[in-house]
Amino acid sequence: MPIVITIAQKKGGAGKTTLACQLAAAFASQGLRVAGIDADPQGSFSLWRARRPETAPLVRLADSKRAARFTISTLLWGFRDTADVVLIDTPPSVDSTVRGPIRAADIVVTPIQLSALDLDATLPTAELVGAAGKPALFVVNRAPARARVADMIRKEIKRQGLPLARVEIGNRTAFSESVSAGMGVTETAPSSKAADEIRAIASEIMSIVGASIAAE
Repeated sequence: MPIVITIAQKKGGAGKTTLACQLAAAFASQGLRVAGIDADPQGSFSLWRARRPETAPLVRLADSKRAARFTISTLLWGFRDTADVVLIDTPPSVDSTVRGPIRAADIVVTPIQLSALDLDATLPTAELVGAAGKPALFVVNRAPARARVADMIRKEIKRQGLPLARVEIGNRTAFSESVSAGMGVTETAPSSKAADEIRAIASEIMSIVGASIAAE
């Protein structure tokens, strides 16, 4: 069975879909067989896949309409022989539409912006992941270059015991530009700082999953 990475965050606008798209492109660029499940009715992950050039590495996707008709376990079973990695993009919620993808995950990745409101909105997601007993990784997204309040939020995140990714994702236009083209920064700007950040996040995710599987 493939490695399942669920992207979950109660707060809307945190960058879930952008992160899902960027990770999908990064893993595909590494030669992995990548699939996605768009469990968010908004369908942004599906739109990204529809824009993806035919010349880009293949990313298979169960779009939002298909995800609404079948269970997560059924969709994952459909990718059992065709994918090494499956990314699940979820709606901004902590209801049953998110609990299923979290239970199915090998790791849950949560983007978080450095504001008090974002941190407060993230805690219910953290509680849900903890209750499911799943490995988690919280990724600082749209990190400002310098801001005193951002440093205060970083300290509070650590005080809350949330496992923070070693690398933060900067506030860069390269991310939105690549997503608009159906691609990722590792494809459109492979030598950029943005691409380095995504590759680092992808590598840390795989390291956590590997350690978790080895401990079982």
